[in-house]
Amino acid sequence: MPRSARSLLPPFLFCMVIVLVLLPGETGVRWGEVAAALVLLTGAGLGLALESRGAGHRGTALTSMFALLGAIALMRNGVGANAGFGPLIFLPVLWAALDRRRTELLLVLAGVACVYFLPMLLGPASHYPASGWRGGTLMLVISAAVGFAVIALVEHVRAEGERSAAILAAMSEGFALTRDGVIVQVNPALCAITGFTEADLLGAGAPFPFWPAESREVNSALLREVVADGGGAFDIELVRADGTRFPAMITAVATDLGDESRCFLNTVRDVTELRAHEHRQRQHAEQLATITDVIREIGHCDPLEARPTICRTALALCEGAHAVSLWELGPDGALTTTATRPETTAPYRVSAVAVDHGAHVVMATGRPLFVPEARTSPHCDRRIIELLGAASVLFHPIVDAQGMRGALAISWPEARGELNEGEILLIGVLAGEAALAMQRADLLGRLDELTRTDELTGLPNRRAWDELLVHELAVAERHDKPVSVAMLDLDFFKRYNDEHGHLAGDRLLRAAAAAWQGTLRATDVLARWGGEEFALLLPGCDGPGAAVLIDRLRGMLPDGVTFSAGVATSDGTTPPRTLIDTADQALYQAKAGGRDRVVVG
Repeated sequence: MPRSARSLLPPFLFCMVIVLVLLPGETGVRWGEVAAALVLLTGAGLGLALESRGAGHRGTALTSMFALLGAIALMRNGVGANAGFGPLIFLPVLWAALDRRRTELLLVLAGVACVYFLPMLLGPASHYPASGWRGGTLMLVISAAVGFAVIALVEHVRAEGERSAAILAAMSEGFALTRDGVIVQVNPALCAITGFTEADLLGAGAPFPFWPAESREVNSALLREVVADGGGAFDIELVRADGTRFPAMITAVATDLGDESRCFLNTVRDVTELRAHEHRQRQHAEQLATITDVIREIGHCDPLEARPTICRTALALCEGAHAVSLWELGPDGALTTTATRPETTAPYRVSAVAVDHGAHVVMATGRPLFVPEARTSPHCDRRIIELLGAASVLFHPIVDAQGMRGALAISWPEARGELNEGEILLIGVLAGEAALAMQRADLLGRLDELTRTDELTGLPNRRAWDELLVHELAVAERHDKPVSVAMLDLDFFKRYNDEHGHLAGDRLLRAAAAAWQGTLRATDVLARWGGEEFALLLPGCDGPGAAVLIDRLRGMLPDGVTFSAGVATSDGTTPPRTLIDTADQALYQAKAGGRDRVVVG
């Protein structure tokens, strides 16, 4: 709709009313010309109305302007040049100037000249005195000055408006100007963000079209609070024209438009990406915290509990997972579970020839293998899947600097299409820590074994034998069965060393350990006590039975070497130290009695 038409229509209609009111009633009025003028005024008004509705065109406007000029000329001629209707001449001037119609303005100014000067040239001198030339000239000059000044002003205002509109159009953030709670201006970005057209938004008040229906009361209260505070910034959920929701951040700044209205400049930002980024950052922080927990949990666990801890941590780490197993290769190339969660009564075993099994596959390739449909996959053992009720399984290799250590199998009871990046990252970290923990556990296990084993004979040493004695005494007491302890000492071992050398003495000790170990029962424990002395633990054996068993060991040593033995028996109530001291006393008696004999204490 042309702004000039919108601006001029109300004052034009007001002027029409004033013209009708001010028509003189005295004689001498040419009513025919007045009636013709009123008809022209009506036609001009209709043209102005059509243009204000956007139904007219430039020809319509120009015709209406000349109709208005003709009406003014007829009014001046019909009523009199001095009747006071001359200022109506500014209406067509303003009409052309407000819409920056320079050509029409020049034509209108020509029409103004005709309205003022033609009657003086053609009309009776009595009706148009000579002083009218000065008034006409002044009116023409003022009209031209007003017209071109208005055009310059309108162009300046429109240039500023276009510059502001260009700035608003270039903004990626939405913009809305509200006056007394009603939207009076928006930019294209707001329409793009909300999906509503400019027509949908202009003139809208609370509840605004982009407010979700269920949040209107809350948002109305928030709006009142912002207005009371004179502006502010706040987060809010908005709804697009298609019904989709999105998070937004709105900044409202109070502004003064000079008309005493309550106005706010509102900036609307779609923060969907920002919130998604913040969510990813929170996830990343949570992942780092989880990784730290995994490292702490596995890195600081008891080495003897490393494998169960790995399974327990994996189960807690993988949301929705219900079973975890740790697979390791045996000497024969078969796979065996060394830990499971939940725990099983017996380990699972997969033969070396079952190369399609997921654990075999990942240990061969070094890459994780995710099986979304476990029940139909050749990578999963049917018996285990049915037992666990697994729908999807992830096999992940456990690798250290020395190579492949094992594989983790994590299963979910519900089928999964894929694993997300966060889960893959965390499981990878877990597998890396698991490799270190298993390596540390194995090293400590071997170290512990070395600290419990005599280096020369390979038998348990005194420390290991003491621990076994405590255990066997507890078993004997619980089951009310005897347990015997024997101390064996090689006769004349120092002389043997002196005659044959220390290396021969070491060979003799190793030969004694090997010969006796092969003769004893599987439940008996032979240990090197120190020097040429050995300790023998005989569960379920009383004193006479121990003496018979020890007698079997005679004649098994090289070079005719003999040994003496002292035996002590307990039902489990005798303290370990007392039992050993009693066996030592019996050994002393055997030595004192001539050696190569057994004494039961």
